[in-house]
Amino acid sequence: MFNFFKKVPVDNSKADTAVEFNFELVGCALAYEVAKADGAIDVNELNKIKTEIENKSNELGLNSEDVLLTIEKQSNESISFNDFINQINDNFSQGQKIQMIEFLWQTAYADNILDVDEERLIRRIADMIRIKDMKVLKLKDQAKNK
Repeated sequence: MFNFFKKVPVDNSKADTAVEFNFELVGCALAYEVAKADGAIDVNELNKIKTEIENKSNELGLNSEDVLLTIEKQSNESISFNDFINQINDNFSQGQKIQMIEFLWQTAYADNILDVDEERLIRRIADMIRIKDMKVLKLKDQAKNK
């Protein structure tokens, strides 16, 4: 599915290598979903996502335009992001989950307007990845005040 959303550890002694989900790009994909939750992606929201994609793509040696196009395509074809949620729950620390929720709030506030659908989606994601509501609200407040 998202080949560049996965890191394949190099271990020449194994023919069958394990695949680890790439946290940084999953956050970008979910941020794209948050940005379009209100029916339109604001240019500031898109710029926030593009900046993060460029940073992470450079670190991973990927083409940022290809990453964005793949995220857009998957978003348009996808019905659910439960695969992301399951991978996040299976592979990421609580700290990484909190960083991702913080990025989602920052994306939602990039246009200085928090739409009810954006908030609902972020809170739903946070609930599904087991982030306590008090922490989610604290992160929301921090993003709003930046």
